[in-house]
Amino acid sequence: MSPPAWPAGVRSENLSKVTLSGLVFAVNWEDPNLDRAALGIGPHARIATVCSGACNTFAFLLDDPDSILAFDFNPAQVWLLELKAAAYRRLDHGGMLELLGVRPSARRQSLLDDLLEWMSPAANAFWRSNRRLVDGGLLASGRYERLVRAFGSMLRVIQGRRRIRGLFEERDAAGRERFYRDSWDNWRWRLLVTVCFNRIVLARAGLNADYFRFADGTSSFGESFNRRARQVMTALPVRDNSYLAQYVLGRYLDEAHLPIWLKPENFDLIRSRIDRIDARVADVRDVFRKQTESCFDGICLSNVFELMSQADADTVIPDVARVVRPGGRVTLRNLMVPRSVPDRLSHLLALDEQASRALHAADRSFVYRSFQVYTRPQR
Repeated sequence: MSPPAWPAGVRSENLSKVTLSGLVFAVNWEDPNLDRAALGIGPHARIATVCSGACNTFAFLLDDPDSILAFDFNPAQVWLLELKAAAYRRLDHGGMLELLGVRPSARRQSLLDDLLEWMSPAANAFWRSNRRLVDGGLLASGRYERLVRAFGSMLRVIQGRRRIRGLFEERDAAGRERFYRDSWDNWRWRLLVTVCFNRIVLARAGLNADYFRFADGTSSFGESFNRRARQVMTALPVRDNSYLAQYVLGRYLDEAHLPIWLKPENFDLIRSRIDRIDARVADVRDVFRKQTESCFDGICLSNVFELMSQADADTVIPDVARVVRPGGRVTLRNLMVPRSVPDRLSHLLALDEQASRALHAADRSFVYRSFQVYTRPQR
């Protein structure tokens, strides 16, 4: 088996409009279960998705799509996908867990050496120049993950071992609510959230000040984060929530509670379908322009429209609607800045309010303030 011929990718002229240098996200912080349910991914589906940490791209392969276009305007995120894809190709499951930092390892640099030739020249050069990113485990290498780990370290000090253990005990919804109210929700927890999740700190994590330019300023991200954290700690099962474990423990709970893309029973299946991914460096404002009409069954945009004004976002929506098939769906998240398909463009993409509310209520990753599901109307 020879190394794959990775596509050269698309480098947009607009990439300079918003710049994120280096690796910002080592994992996805979007719950793929929401997108899988919303899009109804199945055999022969054609999907386009923002790359980010690449985890969700791999999770979508479990639904047997024909192809996945994974794009990101930050080249480092695409090169991260290439490294993880190379790990699927060349390592066994245990070796991948070592590289990622799920298991302790003294051989991460040698594992990286084994993977370099299985990446594009650009990705090869990036990882040769940034070898240190795998020293502590690849999952800890993004700027946002470093913020999360710092938050978790302080959280474990202020809450103590007994509360931390108690959070992950099996309880019903009423029991989780009592634990949160009586044990977890103290002034130290609220202060820590306020200190760690504000615009200044998030800017240092790679979400630069321009990212928040269009926020209305009516509420802080920390307040919003705390409100959604309560929802996920009380309304949803806790032990299987890998996102919550990362915030609280700085790691996954254990190997029995890995995210779906890392579960051992899914490893060989994802490996067998890895060549269905087309990884590209591209801006959302350009990636769909040269695609043929109705060429995708579903599109995951994460929160890309927050990186531009609503007026600029409105120029992209017709391109998105054109390339998704009639009846196909598009998912969109909001983090800080409210963005949506405006009413005047609802004839292109219509909001499914019921699906949006139901899926957002089940979101195990509590970072995003909204999850929206749109459908291209049938003609």
